[in-house]
Amino acid sequence: MFPTLLIALAAATITPIPTLVPSPTTAPVTDEIQKIREVVQQKVREKLKKIVDPVSSKKGLVGKVIQTSATDITIDYQGVSRSLQIDKDTTYVDIKRNKSSLEKLKIGQDILALGINNSNDNTFIAKRIVFSDLTLLSLKKTTTIGKIVDISKSSPIFTLIPSQNKNTLYQIKTDQKTALVDSNQKVILVPDLKSGHKVIVVMTPDEKVTKTYYAEKIIDLDFVPTPTPTKK
Repeated sequence: MFPTLLIALAAATITPIPTLVPSPTTAPVTDEIQKIREVVQQKVREKLKKIVDPVSSKKGLVGKVIQTSATDITIDYQGVSRSLQIDKDTTYVDIKRNKSSLEKLKIGQDILALGINNSNDNTFIAKRIVFSDLTLLSLKKTTTIGKIVDISKSSPIFTLIPSQNKNTLYQIKTDQKTALVDSNQKVILVPDLKSGHKVIVVMTPDEKVTKTYYAEKIIDLDFVPTPTPTKK
């Protein structure tokens, strides 16, 4: 019995204990990989710089013509001479918004130049030249809301106290071109404006008189139409 038992024990296989293999860890970054990362980061920075601060951009310049030639126009731009590059594709528009040409552009003419500005070498490629009048461009349209406090009986002027600054007075001039409407955008007449009415005024300043404006449009918020009597 014992020999048989010994043989059986000798023939039995013992299951080996598995060896624990440590999990792989992240390999250290090599110099080559680091260089690739730096190149990619540099390219990203360059792209972002072009987006945030582009070298070339569309721009408009307003100035007075000092000199002209077949290839460029020199203007006085904010007290500094600025050269505008032109070519056969540059278009010209006169004061009346009609198509014009370089030959009709005179020294001293105010212009608005639309084109491409290069901030690296300060060059400007003009794509469109619009003849202008700087005295008209300086008149800035503004809109205010306020209350009429006095209406002149001898001239088309009324006095307005703006809602945002009740310590000041505006003189508002009207003429035949002034559009007058009520809150429903229905046309009204100058006599319909009354002291105490709240109005919205779209206007441009009178450069010769302070706090005086020309009204382009007046919206009378307090106008109430006179009811039409019904026929009996």
